[in-house]
Amino acid sequence: MAEFFLELFSEEIPARMQAQAAAELQRRVSASLAVLEPTEVRSWYGARRIAIAATIASKSSPVHEELRGPRVGSPAAALDGFLRKYSASRDDVTEENGFYILRRRIEAESATDVITMMLVGPLSSMTWPKSMRWGQSGAFTWVRPLRRIVCLLDGAVVPIALGPVIASDLSEGHRFLAPGSFKVVDAAQWQAELLRRRVIADATVRRAMIADGLQREAQALGLSIVKDDGLLDEVTGLVEYPVPLIGHIEQRFMALPPEVRELSMKVNQRYFSTS
Repeated sequence: MAEFFLELFSEEIPARMQAQAAAELQRRVSASLAVLEPTEVRSWYGARRIAIAATIASKSSPVHEELRGPRVGSPAAALDGFLRKYSASRDDVTEENGFYILRRRIEAESATDVITMMLVGPLSSMTWPKSMRWGQSGAFTWVRPLRRIVCLLDGAVVPIALGPVIASDLSEGHRFLAPGSFKVVDAAQWQAELLRRRVIADATVRRAMIADGLQREAQALGLSIVKDDGLLDEVTGLVEYPVPLIGHIEQRFMALPPEVRELSMKVNQRYFSTS
């Protein structure tokens, strides 16, 4: 068994799209690598990356496949097309129950070959609520410009390409607090190195850090946080290394109705209200 790790690193992904994208990435990778029997699949998402890791077989198992072709007596072009599709000859098929039947053995393939052949198409066609065309040809679309791809099999680079970006073993931490690239060895080291570079990879952990920090800051002043799970989810997707801070509004603005203040804080600043 081997560890497969994939990170797609881009410009900022809108917060509302991240969880859905990570779930779709997990579905597409699991389906594409099904012949390698992926287990222990886990995914991550954040402001600038979606990633997935899984344990997979080092090679696929040989498969005996039976394919039903056109009916016996169909136009010759139908049988010719069927044979071309599967790179077979007339001698490879038999006639059974009124149909042409092709039986073939698909030999085992290395995990590297399976990843290279099966993964690029599903990744290229990932769906986003909104996406951008970019690169010199303008043919590749992604939610925001894709900057790096990390694609590893037991630490070795699998050089897949999406648009103009070719996979490597380099990723990045926080844009401002820890600029620059670092080498990725495996999923565990990736998470640890991101933490050292001020990025919390796990969205659940980031969310808890924000909620706990808000509560702590508010309680220190005898206040409580106005509950807003939607805003909490959005801010979790906006920040990579949350540090809750508390401020105040000038007294002259406090005459505004609470609903007006809170709506402006939420929509325009993504601030949390206290009571």
